[in-house]
Amino acid sequence: MVTHGSCDQFEENPEKWEKVKFDLRNDSHCSMSGKYKIGDRDYSSWGINVKYWIHGLEKTNNTAVKRVVVLHSWNAVKNEEIYPKYSPLSWGCPAVSNEFMKELDTRLQESKKPVLLWIID
Repeated sequence: MVTHGSCDQFEENPEKWEKVKFDLRNDSHCSMSGKYKIGDRDYSSWGINVKYWIHGLEKTNNTAVKRVVVLHSWNAVKNEEIYPKYSPLSWGCPAVSNEFMKELDTRLQESKKPVLLWIID
């Protein structure tokens, strides 16, 4: 389970709970599609206080670092499906549950090779 961005800053987004909308502009609160390289581990004020910088590798996400779109956990994200309810919406960051982030964090710290994150529609 992962959040997507609300994407409601520059125009109305009435389908934001059902369908992700992508945009790479600053302050759009949108997700950005494409491949990312997971970068350095850092402190986060969200969730378990760990975030990973993600570096967009394509035209559709090359503003990720500038926008401070990072991989982090968030207390509001559940670790299991909550259908028919919806997951909360982020400001563009892929956010996961605290439990899942603990597992990701362990694996990312152990990885000797670069890790690819792919956000698709």
